[in-house]
Amino acid sequence: MMYTNSHSVKPQYQQAISKVLNYINQNLAGDVSLDTLARIANYSPFHFKKIFSDSILETPKQYVIRLRLERAAHFMLLFPNLAIQEIAAGCGFSSNSIFSRAFKNFYGISAELYKGLSHEELYKINNRKNQFIHLQETSWITPITNIQKKNDTVKIASTPIVKTIYPFKIAAIQTTLSHKENISFAFKSLLQWAIPQNLITSSTRYFGIWLDFPFITPYDKCRYLCGIDLGIDIKASKGIDVLDFKKGQYINYEMTGDINETLESLISLNHSVIDSLGYTISEMICYEQFEENPAKQSYEKIARNLMFPIKIK
Repeated sequence: MMYTNSHSVKPQYQQAISKVLNYINQNLAGDVSLDTLARIANYSPFHFKKIFSDSILETPKQYVIRLRLERAAHFMLLFPNLAIQEIAAGCGFSSNSIFSRAFKNFYGISAELYKGLSHEELYKINNRKNQFIHLQETSWITPITNIQKKNDTVKIASTPIVKTIYPFKIAAIQTTLSHKENISFAFKSLLQWAIPQNLITSSTRYFGIWLDFPFITPYDKCRYLCGIDLGIDIKASKGIDVLDFKKGQYINYEMTGDINETLESLISLNHSVIDSLGYTISEMICYEQFEENPAKQSYEKIARNLMFPIKIK
């Protein structure tokens, strides 16, 4: 999973960092110690920590703790009835006391108080922490409070339906939402790898995968995967990772629009649709399947099908 971001990763380190980022994505609540990550990168812990910090602008420990805390914050918003102890354990914290200290250090308030905040209050906390430090640079994304005030509901092209989707594999490259062109650029990089291997056909499907969302995570740190489905069994190579799309039930709907409108639809879907159908979100991830090649057309102009994994309440 080649990492494309506003800051560059040195070519000699790119594949090692990509392997580590993918491992963290898949094992956030598991063993992500410095020794384990260094072994995956095939460097000494000292050298790995330096190249990771230079590439990602966070130490491995800072990166992992931030992802775990943002995941916990997201759980609190989506599943307010979950006990904080359960959330802490599910996000990889070994004890509730360790989680509580880390959460308060990061957000400035306790997890118990955070659970009861309004979206406006959450935005103020994030803004105070400078989590939106690139707001001028990313003015193409509207702050979440403005999105919510604009519309209580969002018009989407189709009525959401629940489907069982069967597993397949996706070759993916990671980028962030720090710039409007990042998604298109990442798909172009992915195609530079795929086309020489004859992996692109007229039936190739193009996917975007949201791992983070801007109302919790800073724009320049929101992880977004750009991928294609694989018609053959192929191993990860040359900076590209192969991911499994898991079998399960997904709520599906079609839409066209920019990042703001996509976020609007996700908020509306969670608060007014999924619950009324008797389901709840089963995993904090969102897939979108593009109707056109995103390397050739801008994100906001492409019709796409959004898919959220769900489970019966």
